[in-house]
Amino acid sequence: MEDKYLIPISVLVAAALLTGALIYSKISPSQQQAKITPDQTVDSTQNTDQNNNQNTTQPTPVLATGIPGVTSFAVKDDKQICKQDGKPVVYLFSTTWCPHCVWVKPIFDKVAKEYISQNKIIAYHWELDTFDNSLTDAVETSVPKDQEAIYKEFNPSGSIPTFVFGCKYHRVGNGPGREQSNDTAAEEKELRAIFDYIISQP
Repeated sequence: MEDKYLIPISVLVAAALLTGALIYSKISPSQQQAKITPDQTVDSTQNTDQNNNQNTTQPTPVLATGIPGVTSFAVKDDKQICKQDGKPVVYLFSTTWCPHCVWVKPIFDKVAKEYISQNKIIAYHWELDTFDNSLTDAVETSVPKDQEAIYKEFNPSGSIPTFVFGCKYHRVGNGPGREQSNDTAAEEKELRAIFDYIISQP
């Protein structure tokens, strides 16, 4: 009697898995950005109403044009480049479990640490699930509220990875097609181009 149900159940499970795989393969890379759920956000004290409001429609970002080598960052024209101790401030917000974040982490961290060591920028790479800045040797346990506010301002939907350069230039996700083709050189080249640009600005 049990064998009679085993084969149809196995067929249904296999069909469901195949359907899921087909649907996932049809999702475009831009739709594959990870999203932080409310219980994973940097501020776990938010109330439910605030979490439900995260899905509001956002204005279409204006691409930063005219910056040599920069093709995938948007700009907030009404913003001035934020600086700390006379150096532009750069942020990457990600998590340790997001595959897109894991891909870009060594690229971003390498370039950021190089520019930090040359005393050209101030940079933070916040892992929002562990609350650690991966650019320091210390193990942080919280994201400062002012930096959390920057993340929420530039990406209220909570997608990751989120890049914010100089509180003016920003991008959600990795450079188009780079992760899929594992083009780490192109990603590094654009990061260097935007670092150099914001450093050159008053």
